[in-house]
This record gives sequence, C-alpha cells and structure tokens, in this order.
Amino acid sequence: MALIRPFVAPLLPGLFGVATFLLSGLLLIQYHVHAAASVVSDSSDQHEVPSKERVHEGADAFNALDKLLFGVLMLIAFELLDYITRHSGLWLGSKQIPVRGKHLDDLMLVDRFCIGISKAATGPFVYFYFRFAYLEPNVLWRLSELTFQNTAVALIALFIIYDFFYTILHWALHIKSVYGLIHKHHHRQKAPTRGNVDAVNVHPLEYFLGEYNHLFALFLCCRLLIQVHIVTALMFLAIGGIVAGINHTRFDIVLSVRGVNIYDSKAHDVHHRIPQSNYGQYTMLWDKVFGTYRPYDPKDRINPDAQLDPTTGKSLGFSKKAQ
Repeated sequence: MALIRPFVAPLLPGLFGVATFLLSGLLLIQYHVHAAASVVSDSSDQHEVPSKERVHEGADAFNALDKLLFGVLMLIAFELLDYITRHSGLWLGSKQIPVRGKHLDDLMLVDRFCIGISKAATGPFVYFYFRFAYLEPNVLWRLSELTFQNTAVALIALFIIYDFFYTILHWALHIKSVYGLIHKHHHRQKAPTRGNVDAVNVHPLEYFLGEYNHLFALFLCCRLLIQVHIVTALMFLAIGGIVAGINHTRFDIVLSVRGVNIYDSKAHDVHHRIPQSNYGQYTMLWDKVFGTYRPYDPKDRINPDAQLDPTTGKSLGFSKKAQ
C-alpha cells in the first residue's frame, strides 16, 4: 500500500472530477426521463406537482430526485467557482504573495475527508438559503423590482453583517480551549495555495457555522434593515465564494475605493502565519474596530526553500528532499 499510495494520490482529484461529471450526466438523463414521465402522469394524478411548475412552486415542491440533482449542480458550481478562483489572479495580472509560512505540500486522508464533507454540505446549505429567500417577503424576485437600494446598498450591508459575526466566531475559534478541537486543522496550512480547496479544508462544524452565517446575514438584513433582491442574494454567495477562495491563493489582489482598501488578499495570508490577527473573511473593517488588524509587512523574512515549485505546486524544500 505504501508503494501504491504515491501513484494513486495525484490521480484522486482527477478521478473525483470524472466521477462527478459522469454522475451528473446520469442524473440529468434520469431527470429528463423522470420529467417526461411526470408530464404524462400529471393528467391522471392531480396530487403530483407538474415538473415544469415545481421550480415556480419553490423548494418545498422539490421531490427527492429534484434535491439530488440540485446537489450535483452545486458540486459542479463549486468546481466552476474553484476554477474562477484559481485563475482570477492570472486574468487580473496580479503579483504573487511570497511564501513565508510552511506550505502544506501533501493533503492527508483527514484533509480529503474534511474537503469532501464541506463539498457535500454545500448543496443542502444552498437549498435552505434559496428556500428562505423564496419564502421571505423581503426578498424580491421580479426583475422590475431591481433598485439601487435592494442591490448595491443591500450587498454592502450583507457583507458588513456577515463579517461582524464571522470575525467574532473566528476569534472564538482561536480561544485556546477550543482551538485544538476545531480550527487547528485549518491552520495546518500556513501558506494557502489551492484556492477553494484550502478554503474548505476545515472542521465540518466550522464549515457549517461559516456557511450558515450567510443565511443569518440575509435574515438580519431583510428583517432589520432593507429589502434584498434575489440577484443580490445570489451575488452575495458567488462573490463571497470567490473572495474566500482568493484568500487561500498566492494572488496579491487589492480592491480599493478612493485610496481606502476595501479588500486585500494579503490580510488573510497574514492570519495564516500569525493566527491572533485578521479574523475577518471579506474585509478588515471589524478587525480595525476590535483592534485585531495586523497589516501585511513586505519586509518580513522570506525563506527561499519555502517558495513554491511552479511545476509541482510544492515547496522547493519538499522538491529537494524528494530528489
């Protein structure tokens, strides 16, 4: 087994992608057959919600196959999001953040388990997110109802609310008595490179709390502040997923408005090296308020052996040992 593992391990991501693609194809074919059959049965069974109307009836009208298909589509969406994240820096022409912490060159079985659980949990989360959005009267769905307030203003409010609670949660996960039980696993990687893969390599409880915080932010925004359009709710998830992924790459990406940094990917890189700082996910606003913000220092020492081999994606020190 020890001899086989080095040859099999590099193939696992590709095999997973092929398996997901094949499973998706089979489910789409089965779904097409099921939909065609249900259209025929609609005329004889008045209690069955017609296939073409189930989406319009909302999440509560989904049957088991609908939910399974939805879950597979979320897996595909996750892979697409990961592709965008991994190439975003190349498209934007961004520089690379030098590696200063120890890079997790090889993913262990526990890492792959946590990543798999996180991916599997994404489908149910998005389902409940859309279910809430469908039933919530302050989430608007008609395109004619789009306004500056329920899009741009609401989007900013969602990110601010989310990061307020995430910053507190993240700080709590670093409490000494809690850290070793949950969050320590994520910090085995001190120089993230794999985008969304490194981002979701967390304890299942941590992933649950972090993801459902999006739903909590949407709930608070709708009930306490302003109405939110469904386009905004979608953008909140999509942009959040991309930004969280970029936080776990080496891309140096900064978003600033009139000289004020709204987002800087280097802030989270600092957190992975110096954990008692920069607890925010999308912005450092609340870290600056709470006094936990630590700016990136380009003068920090760089270990040449810690830099990454562009051909293998592993640290140069690891490549030298392998030789």
